[in-house]
Amino acid sequence: MKKYTYAFEIKDLLTQFIAAFDDTVIKRYDKNKNVRQDVEVRYVFAPKQRVMYDIVNKAQNVTLPVVTIDLTSVSYDSGRAFNKLNKLHSYITEEDSISMDMPTPINLEINMSILGRYMQDVEQIITNFAPYTNPYIVLAWKEPTGTGDTIEVRSEVIWSENISLTTPTETTYSDKFRVVADTSFTIKGWLFKNQNSKDSPIYFIEKNMLAVGSNWNLQQPLTALDYENFFDEYKNDPYKNQYMQTTTLSGTPAITNIYLASGNPPVDVTFSAPITLNKEAKDYDVYTYILLGGNYDHTTSVLLSSDNLTLTNNLTSFDTTYTGPVTGFVLPEENYNIMSNNTMYVTVPYLSGSGKVDIIVNNPAGWTSTATISGFYMIAE
Repeated sequence: MKKYTYAFEIKDLLTQFIAAFDDTVIKRYDKNKNVRQDVEVRYVFAPKQRVMYDIVNKAQNVTLPVVTIDLTSVSYDSGRAFNKLNKLHSYITEEDSISMDMPTPINLEINMSILGRYMQDVEQIITNFAPYTNPYIVLAWKEPTGTGDTIEVRSEVIWSENISLTTPTETTYSDKFRVVADTSFTIKGWLFKNQNSKDSPIYFIEKNMLAVGSNWNLQQPLTALDYENFFDEYKNDPYKNQYMQTTTLSGTPAITNIYLASGNPPVDVTFSAPITLNKEAKDYDVYTYILLGGNYDHTTSVLLSSDNLTLTNNLTSFDTTYTGPVTGFVLPEENYNIMSNNTMYVTVPYLSGSGKVDIIVNNPAGWTSTATISGFYMIAE
């Protein structure tokens, strides 16, 4: 309640609503139905009673025809409260997203009154909007609390589909004849909360599912009591873990298999100073491996982990939030080639001495190693 949240939502919706109608031109005809005059219709945001007073008061410069638009009520629309969560997430890129507070759905009730001196004027104004608002029109506007990226919001404008006509039945000599047509609209708008904030990427999703018991009747809608009884039974069941099924989705890289590539390496094997591991290397001393797995598109580094003396004095450490720390020799970018999100070529240079070597793939979500493949490791000799 202490946060200032005004973002001109109602004002902008009313402005767009008037703009959607405020281009009406009617015509005056002679007895042969030939056009003799074009008349622009004036639209004003004011109650009908106020405009009628200005018409009667000759000191005011208001002429017919005129259309009045008036906001009569603002109400909460529970039918559009589709998400009970505190926040919604909008992904701008794969690495970046914003956290958006759930807006409040509201209905704006609008009265529209058409005032004309001639019945034919009122008829023309009605035919200007009635065919196009059946069943509704849509106002498109920018989400007002955005972080610089345009998020389009669409609001339906629903016509009441009813127009009541009023013509004067008792007038004096000085009264001006005028016809009044009244109708209404509902704008399905939103009120937004405090300004959106940048949100960190989601790297892990874990979903636990419980097997449905045989005593559940799936042909009938489940009630809150059904769920409560089920979970009470589940908590007291000594075999409850047998019912649990866990599904996980991770953004960390995965290595499922590895092959030694045949032929010449697909990339040059060159290292920048001061590390020159391949100074004695020949073509047959350099090995290129094909890694199969997943999440390779966002690789930030590929490392070698080994007890080989060539590497142990040139190590770099990464402290990842999600999969813990990792240490290894960082390969230059030209020593790995990402073919797809599931395939990567890694060229391992000549290593003097001996030792076991593992390949580590690192990305913003975490890291994995060829050590995850049972029984695999390279041997430097």
